[in-house]
Amino acid sequence: MEPETTARARPFQWTVVALGVACFAMLALSVRHSGTPASWERPIISVVAHLPLPFRDHLSAMFEPIPFALAATALALVAAARGRRQLAIPGLGGCLAAVIAAQLVLKPFFDRVRTPVAGVRHHLVYLGGPMFPSAHVTAAAAWATFAWLIVDQRSRIKPFIVAVPVTIGLVVISRRMHYPADVLGGFILGPTIVYCTVSAARVTTRLLGSPRPLADERVTV
Repeated sequence: MEPETTARARPFQWTVVALGVACFAMLALSVRHSGTPASWERPIISVVAHLPLPFRDHLSAMFEPIPFALAATALALVAAARGRRQLAIPGLGGCLAAVIAAQLVLKPFFDRVRTPVAGVRHHLVYLGGPMFPSAHVTAAAAWATFAWLIVDQRSRIKPFIVAVPVTIGLVVISRRMHYPADVLGGFILGPTIVYCTVSAARVTTRLLGSPRPLADERVTV
């Protein structure tokens, strides 16, 4: 039963990757080089601004580079301890690749910077660095996806796993670090890259494990 279940999971994972890439591309192109929130983002910002979110600074600090790398490594060790060694390295690699892609590749490319109007002559003032996608949310979503793949299907902690990136998304909006589209981009990017690395690792393992014909094999009549 296990090989059949694994075989059914592969097309699903590649479907998730394809949908993730398509959704991320459409969202990214809609906010590229923009400096102000879109019309659909403004109500979300207003609602989140009034939410009671204690320990905001501590929550966002959990997904800074060093704490996030340690948390992702801890998940890889848990996967290895549970006998999921083929998942440990691809999952860890996917988590790190997602954050690197968000911070060093996608943010400079899409170049969404907060630009409020200031002064009598309405000069644009650039605040902070590039915003899309949110690296904090990308890290949280990638970590949650990795954890989701490790735990049992009927585990009771899955709702808490889902709550992690959602909470981080609300935190970065309330702290005015990102707009909702930046958060949504992180929600999409993190799981997409983790699913991609895990699926690619499974395909590679299957191809390397398949029997190969001998080079000197001859057909006898």
